[in-house]
Amino acid sequence: MSASLRDEIIEASYRAVLEPAAWADVMTLMSRRFPSSAQTFYLLHRKPKRLQPVALMGIDPKWIPSFDAFYFAHDNPWIRVSERLHRPGVIRTNERLDRFLREEGALYRSSYYNEWMRPQRFKYTIGNTLLSESGVIANITLMRPPDMKTFCAVDVREFAELSKHLTRALQMAIRFERPEDSPTTLAAIDAMTQAVALIDSRRHVLYANAAMESLLRRKQGLSMLMGQINATGDARVRFEAYVGSAGSRSDAASGSGSLQLPCAGQRHLRVTVAPLVAPSRRTLLAKPTLLLMATEHGVGHAPSLAALRARYGCTASEARLTQALATGSALREAAQMLGVTYGTARVYLKTIFDKVGVHTQAQLVACVLGGASNADVGDGGS
Repeated sequence: MSASLRDEIIEASYRAVLEPAAWADVMTLMSRRFPSSAQTFYLLHRKPKRLQPVALMGIDPKWIPSFDAFYFAHDNPWIRVSERLHRPGVIRTNERLDRFLREEGALYRSSYYNEWMRPQRFKYTIGNTLLSESGVIANITLMRPPDMKTFCAVDVREFAELSKHLTRALQMAIRFERPEDSPTTLAAIDAMTQAVALIDSRRHVLYANAAMESLLRRKQGLSMLMGQINATGDARVRFEAYVGSAGSRSDAASGSGSLQLPCAGQRHLRVTVAPLVAPSRRTLLAKPTLLLMATEHGVGHAPSLAALRARYGCTASEARLTQALATGSALREAAQMLGVTYGTARVYLKTIFDKVGVHTQAQLVACVLGGASNADVGDGGS
């Protein structure tokens, strides 16, 4: 697994702490690392035996209503061993199920497989439970068709590694909704590798993890003076306005995207700020609190729109999307900039991949920035 794709998945999972819609981004990225026809994140309620979708990619909506009846059927081996295998950290594959039951092909004899999975051309699976408490199981499962190979040992190992971050992100999202759990929340923040801080509406730092403290000491995009955090250089006013806007919002789901701050050399800092409140609108700490997350990214000079169109045969819209991604925007942000839906931007991106000859967003950015010359760099139009 490439380091850049791994970092994209991890960043998206922690972004989902503040933006639940980002779980769809996580599933999309997981499909790039683990090619599969369906990527699902859902909650299983043992009682009353029902599925609660969170992000279901590659599942035709018409199949969702029938899931409960087939999955919770008595002949589904996953239900027979649910108490023992639906536990955090236990990676599940069809082959591991057979070894556990000492019974080859148990899944393939079930109505769940023959009446629900097989008609959709799903055969091989890999999954993990991110959380199991109070009769609710949070599962992530990827499914492959029969004409692909099953998930190998390397897949299992890397899936387990990424699942640790997904679990931590989900735990944080839940704790942020529980005011009584703020001490535990701080421990979770401290364990994160991303730079994270809790600040008040005047940008005073209430808490910062080790990664954020290191970032502030290096003064890369952000710095701190007399306990107050701010952007370095000319971005100070933009940062103050961004934090002020975040502080005026009533909940994290209404976030307005991220802010890009320049760092030393050809790097930038992507900053996200959102209010940290529970559904009851009580703040998690003693005073109104904002959660600030920052991630460093490498960045070069993006070629002009005209250069992108000439070099790769992009349409005007595809060139604008490519330029936005190359200058550090996330796909969802880039879609907003272009005035298109996120789904439309994903369609554009797939076409761009084919034209540029890459398979991931990280490869696209590296290729575009690496191919830019001094002659065609700039913000110029088409």
